[in-house]
Amino acid sequence: MSTESEAAPAKRIVRVRWFWWVLAAAAVLCTAAGAVFSVTTVAAAQSMPRTVVAGYLDALVHGHAREAMKLGAITPRSGDILLTQAAYATATDRITSFALGAPVTRHGVTTVDATVEEGDRPYHRSFRVVRAGGLPFLPLWKLAPVTPDTVEVETAGPSGLSFTIAGLTPSSHDAVAKLRALPGSYPVKVSSSSADYSAKSGVAISHPAGSVVTPTVFAAELSDTGYADAKKAVEDWLDACLATQDAAPANCPFLVKEETANGVRLSDLRWSLVTRPGVDMYGDWYDGGWDVRGSGGSVTATAKVTRLADGATGQVTTGDIPFAYSGTVTFTGDGAVFTPARGDGSQG
Repeated sequence: MSTESEAAPAKRIVRVRWFWWVLAAAAVLCTAAGAVFSVTTVAAAQSMPRTVVAGYLDALVHGHAREAMKLGAITPRSGDILLTQAAYATATDRITSFALGAPVTRHGVTTVDATVEEGDRPYHRSFRVVRAGGLPFLPLWKLAPVTPDTVEVETAGPSGLSFTIAGLTPSSHDAVAKLRALPGSYPVKVSSSSADYSAKSGVAISHPAGSVVTPTVFAAELSDTGYADAKKAVEDWLDACLATQDAAPANCPFLVKEETANGVRLSDLRWSLVTRPGVDMYGDWYDGGWDVRGSGGSVTATAKVTRLADGATGQVTTGDIPFAYSGTVTFTGDGAVFTPARGDGSQG
């Protein structure tokens, strides 16, 4: 009996010791799990701003315009013809890859810098992220509204030029269109209502927010028909100058001295063309028309001369008077129109 009573306390001691060992092991495991959870949580919280930026850029890489606009909180407005899935599908030189920096928070604003490869153009862009709920130790993030790129297209030429971009017509129908767009290069097709001129089609490149926006200009070029019509307009202008009887015809490239000078008056003046200058037209439309130059021309003037002192009359013919001219040609509904640069007889 005494032996059994002495063994019972020993068993209880062993059981108590096992209980404390199990409790201590559980505490250690919980602490380790908590530490792992804490490290994982911190890592997740730190990387989440990069994740939301990566989601937006990755949608653009894969051509998912709707998803990108949803993630970037981009809401199309009236006239935003390029902020559609169909328009983005026509774009070339889209974002092909990107690299993200670590989130940076300054004065309560968190940003993620990205190096973006668009076509063969690498550039840097910063994205702002904002809190979107979550827990104090595990916040959720979302992109602040992203400002779209800008595409600016301009046609330089007579009013008969029009264009589409990404197969769509801008609502303004002006010669210049400034449109919001997702990053890329968009196809532009230029049309002309005249056989006299046209403009080559091409692409318009988008410009990121904050960068200098330079318009993609599509300048009109003369066709063979247009060159012939423009040349005829210049020749008609010169012929009209030759047909006048003025000593200094308005808007013309030649003149003689005053009609009355040194006691002599000129009258019945006639111009005669000695050498007709060649007509040279240069390149594309620029600053209101196509540049035109003519040089190497000469005329003579024949007039009746009256001496004021006694009324005696005679006829006089000048020697060759050299002249040149410059100006611009454009086209209106009435056809080609030449406008001289100067009209005081000192053309050059």
